[in-house]
Amino acid sequence: MFGYVRIYKPDLKVAEYEHYQGIYCSLCKQLGKRYGFMARMTLSYDFTFLAMFRMSMADECAGFQQGRCAFNPLKKRTCCCDNEHLTFAADAATLLVYYKTKDTIADEGFWKSLPARFLLPFAAHARKKAAGRQPELDKVIRECMEKQAALEKAGISSIDAAAEPTAQMLAYLSALTARDEKERRILDRFGYCLGRWIYLTDAVDDLQEDLERGRYNPYILSRQLSKEQPEALEETRQYSLLTLNACLAECLAAYNLLTIRRFDGILRNVLEQGMPAVQKLVISGETKKRKNSPSDAS
Repeated sequence: MFGYVRIYKPDLKVAEYEHYQGIYCSLCKQLGKRYGFMARMTLSYDFTFLAMFRMSMADECAGFQQGRCAFNPLKKRTCCCDNEHLTFAADAATLLVYYKTKDTIADEGFWKSLPARFLLPFAAHARKKAAGRQPELDKVIRECMEKQAALEKAGISSIDAAAEPTAQMLAYLSALTARDEKERRILDRFGYCLGRWIYLTDAVDDLQEDLERGRYNPYILSRQLSKEQPEALEETRQYSLLTLNACLAECLAAYNLLTIRRFDGILRNVLEQGMPAVQKLVISGETKKRKNSPSDAS
């Protein structure tokens, strides 16, 4: 997705980091196994979190074992045993990559979109497989992405409206694991706030680039920013903190109502330290979209 839902490595226990890295590596393997080697290039922190979050509420844990990585075959590392939560995360990631690739091609000029154009045939082939396995999920993601594109085309200045499709998509993804109506409502709210935070963090992160290139950004429209007022960028980043902090607080409040059976320390690390650390970098205007490896999540 976006890669903002990260661990804060310095405060993780060694065993917790091993578990996180094991799920990260296993998701990479699942992507390759189900959708080919190119799919491994789409691995993200966000879907590692999704897989771990789903596993945290399951009755049983599939466990961990030692395995080898295709990118470093000489060294054994901890891997999570195959399970339905990893395969689901791989399917969801593959579907979103396809629709995000199409969105990039539509938004960017020819030369800027060349990498996405190169990726599209592979993404389309993988999406066909994923849609066969997860038809309802494909439908929900497609509809949310279409709503997003329509809002952007219409030039909607409302920050809340702009974040709504991503929030709804994450709400749906989160609520799929619910066992009863009460848990469904909690998970729906958790995913909704997480989705809002992800979308708005990305909007703030892209603020300067979008302003320079004349691309859609709800903060640019709502705050009426222009290239002639560079000082307004910093004011807008600080302004965004109100909404971002509120999203994080609601996300954590919903999480505290859930029954978490395992990985609570890692998940809290992400929600209480990792995401705030990413948010701080975004507000400061530093580059955040680093190489997607757990060792960078610090």
